[in-house]
Amino acid sequence: MEDGFSSYSSLYDTSSLLQFCNDDSASAASSMEVTDRIASLEQRVQMQEDDIQLLKSALADVVRRLNITEEQQAVLNRKGPTKVDH
Repeated sequence: MEDGFSSYSSLYDTSSLLQFCNDDSASAASSMEVTDRIASLEQRVQMQEDDIQLLKSALADVVRRLNITEEQQAVLNRKGPTKVDH
């Protein structure tokens, strides 16, 4: 009686798969591609973090200016309407 694996070996040619798995240059190239991709993604994340910080700063500036404008408007409203001389 044959074991289960040997009965399937005649159906599939696994030599190319074994060659690929054992080929160090293929795995090294793949590893380099992954490393390069990770480095690229890390760089993009850093750039996006920098952009987020700039946007936060700009938003804080807009909010500050809006508050100043609202305070000035409130002061003008408390004084009441002014007369215009013609």
